[in-house]
Amino acid sequence: MIFLYSVIFLSLFFLLLHLVLCEMKWYESILVRLMAVMAVLLSWVNVAHSSPNDSIKVLPDSSNFVTASLLIVSPANEIYSVFGHTAIRMECPVHNLDYVFTFESDPSMSGFLTFFAGMAKARFLAVPTTEFLRITKKEKRGVRQYELNLTHHEKQQLWRHLDEDMIKGEHRKFNLLLNNCVSMSILKIQESCINEYLEWGQLEWPLYESNAVQVAHYCRHSPWMKFMSFTFAGTALDKAHNIEYHISPDMVVPALRKAEFISTKDGSRRKVIVDKGKELLPEKVEIRQSPFTPTLVFGSLLILTLFLTFAEWRWIWKKQAQILDIMLFTLQSLCGFLLVYITFVSDIFGVNWNWYLILFNPFPLVLWICLRKRRNYGRIYLLYMVVLLVFMALTPLISQIDWTHQLITTSFLIRIITNYYKYKNNK
Repeated sequence: MIFLYSVIFLSLFFLLLHLVLCEMKWYESILVRLMAVMAVLLSWVNVAHSSPNDSIKVLPDSSNFVTASLLIVSPANEIYSVFGHTAIRMECPVHNLDYVFTFESDPSMSGFLTFFAGMAKARFLAVPTTEFLRITKKEKRGVRQYELNLTHHEKQQLWRHLDEDMIKGEHRKFNLLLNNCVSMSILKIQESCINEYLEWGQLEWPLYESNAVQVAHYCRHSPWMKFMSFTFAGTALDKAHNIEYHISPDMVVPALRKAEFISTKDGSRRKVIVDKGKELLPEKVEIRQSPFTPTLVFGSLLILTLFLTFAEWRWIWKKQAQILDIMLFTLQSLCGFLLVYITFVSDIFGVNWNWYLILFNPFPLVLWICLRKRRNYGRIYLLYMVVLLVFMALTPLISQIDWTHQLITTSFLIRIITNYYKYKNNK
């Protein structure tokens, strides 16, 4: 047995050394897949050759031969962890197997940029539970475990599905509203049901509300995450996805407590979660909210705009007002290009119309480049003023549009009205 382990690990070591020395970067994905396959094979070999632990008594129905549990990790302050995390723990104490299958993407800065570029992918990783808890403890995040009331064969099938998904590597595009840690974990549990299905019970608030209400609730500790979500998600916020896709880690256990497995043969029912859960790690992280919230930042921008506009007329501060115009116009143009890219190219929130394309779009920049020397260019200010007024009027009617964003709209509108008035006077 030791010889078999040695051969496998030495083979992987020399393969990795060969790739590093030859700088054959395009082999990296193949190596990752090989290592994942080897991990699964080692698990199977361990099961085949290990003798049962005498200290563990296997029940007659083998119900404790394999246990499957849902792990809930508490939120942290990093932007990728403000929602918390959900993973699946699979244990086979008889053969000393204990892994956490966690669905995640790259949390680094490069991974964050890749996410906004629409190229981020996610995958299931099998991490030894001790290592998973060590990393989580280092982040001072809490972990609670809830055992799933699956049959023995369903637990085996769940483990097999997770292994197969892990071997495939990063084959899923990461989508914050659809392909996330909670949805993938719940879908794997549902896929593993044999002659039964999972039925959700009565949903608690805000699970029966639109995506916008739910996102606002989930981001209550991170105003900037809420601002970004509302900016980029588009009309997806007006929709109400199936519960598997929009539920958050902190809401999944209360929802599953009311859910049941229902037999397709005789209609019998049983609870999905029956235990009270146990704490694996205490939560020690302190959730800190930045004092510079979007409301404060853009409210300050509005006050600055009002002051400089007044100073422009009262004390002839034309240069300062012009600098403000350039700043706002640059902000509008940069945000416009980014929003167009995210909406029509990257598709990180799905294909949806985005109402903020009315406020942030590169069209004013194109008009300025092409028509600024035309005699009647100032009339464009009047058209844009009407567009912004209509956009502000839509606030109570559309979930995506909130009052924080309208602070920016108001700043734009004040300068547009001022510039149109100057155009009329100088005509």
